[in-house]
Amino acid sequence: MMKRVHFPIRTDDSSGLITYPDQIRFFSNADLAAMPGHIIAEYSGSLDLPLYGPSKPSVRPLLVITQVTSDRSTQTTVAMDRHEVICPQGATLSFTAELRGEDSAVLPLSDSFRLPIRQQGGRDGLLLATLVEGIVTVSAPFTVPGDDGTWLVDEAAINAGLPEAAQMRFAGMTVSVFRA
Repeated sequence: MMKRVHFPIRTDDSSGLITYPDQIRFFSNADLAAMPGHIIAEYSGSLDLPLYGPSKPSVRPLLVITQVTSDRSTQTTVAMDRHEVICPQGATLSFTAELRGEDSAVLPLSDSFRLPIRQQGGRDGLLLATLVEGIVTVSAPFTVPGDDGTWLVDEAAINAGLPEAAQMRFAGMTVSVFRA
């Protein structure tokens, strides 16, 4: 049976080599950010690992939208919770969000990731989300004919294809684009 565990990164004082118990399978380097000083792995051995300890269930970081702006602000409506926007076709929306840890503090991570967006009716789009020191920015142009309608971004879409350690919680976003 495989158990998910955090292995401390430690060295054997005599050799300087990193040592780990047998029968483990390491995950990608993205998992290292989840718990600094540890490597996340699956362990299939039968020995108890009191020295290393089983992993505590981790809470995925939360992506929280903090600001939505539009280049057509007089024609754009943003809901109080920032999870619903109504804008005219031709508008470009800019979203700012924070990636927050379990203690609600902004996580000082920098990266970029794809942000899939789906129009009701089945059309797919892809935006680039840029993460700098825990602050995410996304520019979403709705300028192409046919962009009118309702567009959705949800937690499942954001996390699709990401390793488990890089996944995040997200309340979702709806953008309704009307013909101007």
